[in-house]
Amino acid sequence: MSYIKRIESELSQLQHEIRHHKLYDVLQTTEDVKLFMEHHVYTTWDFMSLVKTLQLQYTSFKLPWVPNQNPEIFKFINEIVAAEESDVNELGQTKSHFEMYLDGMTQIGANTTLITTFTELIENKIPVSKAAKLVYIPDFIKNFIEFTFNIIEKEKPHVMAAVFIFGREDINSEKVLNVVSTIETEETPCTKLTFLLNRYLFLKQENHRAVAYKMLHELCGTDMVKWEEVLTVAKEALEHRMILWDNIYNILKTQKEELA
Repeated sequence: MSYIKRIESELSQLQHEIRHHKLYDVLQTTEDVKLFMEHHVYTTWDFMSLVKTLQLQYTSFKLPWVPNQNPEIFKFINEIVAAEESDVNELGQTKSHFEMYLDGMTQIGANTTLITTFTELIENKIPVSKAAKLVYIPDFIKNFIEFTFNIIEKEKPHVMAAVFIFGREDINSEKVLNVVSTIETEETPCTKLTFLLNRYLFLKQENHRAVAYKMLHELCGTDMVKWEEVLTVAKEALEHRMILWDNIYNILKTQKEELA
């Protein structure tokens, strides 16, 4: 069995559980979607730091310029960064996916105060860990962010690539899109969120998997220590995602029980 096939096999159960998490069953109302977005938005933010660090590590910008030895992978990483950092919204405006997510939150009336305060603190040179303490962020989200930045600080390209390729199971766009279509009314427009979710679906159809695997092969080669690190950290990333989903589910379920 190849390295990649073994990793895919080892991760398949966790990935299935995340894609079909019970969280999606309790997402039913506008208030549910608001609460979900208010917690999930932090993972949309920290993903950008992960992918930008991978870009810097792998593509290694240097002067004077020389041709990149792996133009296909260089193109792959830059395409991902371009899509995440400078996509085009439904109005034809250039924005990052994070900013488009915030616009979607604002449109449906979700609270963006905490996340914008958090990013403003970071923009003002406050360390991420300190900013998370200054703004009320639940511990399970702080732990998720801390895991991501621990990966970044290790400065191991193959480890960052592992989290990027295997470990960042994001929202099940199809299921959330179905919920959004049922809650949208003239009083509660969801056009911005609908556009972004459809954009996620479109980008998923862009089959980058083969190039991503090629990148991982080049980073790990035949080094079994590196491949084991890839498997370990990918599992850890998925487990953090599971904890995130479990906690949001519990908050939603408790809220519904209190209102019943």
